[in-house]
Amino acid sequence: MAIGDDAAAAGLPLVPNTGPEGLVRLGAQEINRTRDEVAQTRSQIPTGKAGYRTAAGISSGTADPVGGADGDIYFKIVT
Repeated sequence: MAIGDDAAAAGLPLVPNTGPEGLVRLGAQEINRTRDEVAQTRSQIPTGKAGYRTAAGISSGTADPVGGADGDIYFKIVT
C-alpha cells in the first residue's frame, strides 16, 4: 500500500510533494494541521469510568430499566 493511502481513505488531507503547497516553508502549517487532527481525535475519547460506561451503553440502578437502545447493558441493583 502506498504512503498516504490510509490517510486518504480516512478522509484526511494529504500533503502534496510538488507545487506551491509542497514547499518546506509550509511545514509549520502541516504540523499544526496534524495537531488539529490529534486534538479532534482526543476529544472523542471518553474520560473517567462514567464516561466509558456511558459510551459503551452500560448503566445501573435500583429501578427497572426504561428506554435505552438495542445492545445497551443495564445492571439492576437488588438490595
